[in-house]
Amino acid sequence: MNGSDNTPHRWLPRTRHCFVCGVENSDGFRLRLCVEDNIVAADYDAAAADNGYRGIVHGGIAMTLMDEAMTWAAILATGSICVAAEMLTRFRRPMPVGMRYRVEGRVVRADRRLVLTEGRILDAEGREYSTATGKYVPRAGARAALSEIDFAEPVPFELQPLTGDGQPGGQGPLQKGNARDGVA
Repeated sequence: MNGSDNTPHRWLPRTRHCFVCGVENSDGFRLRLCVEDNIVAADYDAAAADNGYRGIVHGGIAMTLMDEAMTWAAILATGSICVAAEMLTRFRRPMPVGMRYRVEGRVVRADRRLVLTEGRILDAEGREYSTATGKYVPRAGARAALSEIDFAEPVPFELQPLTGDGQPGGQGPLQKGNARDGVA
């Protein structure tokens, strides 16, 4: 990751089919996201296939990348699978293809029904290319369980929901194989 060499990070689990992180999605980016200092981050190498106008990354790709980082930030804040309810994006400058960018997402405020997030895309010198704010909603019950079965990797112990005594490892939406509302 582009963070400082001394910044510890935790890799986030990938899914099978997600366009951004899905390990089995041959048309997707297959990015690896991590958490560094409470910021969800990923490196993105802009390829020629990501063109909108010639030589410039399509704006929808920038939005998709920030949505992924902000979604994961919301998931970590709530311990629940979350989906976007609203996203506002500002394109600050064109993103040339052929460059490496850092995508970041973080939580601004969270409660059990709504998570407010911020995202951004930076180059190696720290210049912002795009920024976003988002509103995310936790999914509950069977809908969350259906999302969980797509995880391709085990969810790290420290990212699992808390038990009654405040320790990781409780039953919850990020625990792979958790049966909920009759869905296994």
